[in-house]
Amino acid sequence: MLLGSQAVVSVWCGQRLVGFGRATSDGIYRAVLWDVVVDSQLQGLGIGRLVVEALLEFPAVARAERIYLMTTNSEGFYEKLGFGHVLEQRLMLREGITDSDTGHRSVPGGHG
Repeated sequence: MLLGSQAVVSVWCGQRLVGFGRATSDGIYRAVLWDVVVDSQLQGLGIGRLVVEALLEFPAVARAERIYLMTTNSEGFYEKLGFGHVLEQRLMLREGITDSDTGHRSVPGGHG
């Protein structure tokens, strides 16, 4: 997961991980923010904003024509950071196959 990311940000309070996010990008057309999380006890303190802003500053992300993300319950947070709804596009999903021996998911014909 981390090896395939062009940007990774973590926020620590001593030995405790309190915020995290990562991004992938082709460096030209598209970038995607993934896995932006903040410790639930510390939400609302600006840690999430710090993570997102740091991800947006990575060159491969900053150069991208469009920066996407998917969220299930934080639309208002991302709207405050300049993200908006994309009405002309639809999210589509194809589930991978779970290997019954290892429990790992893979895409038919893919690697991993």
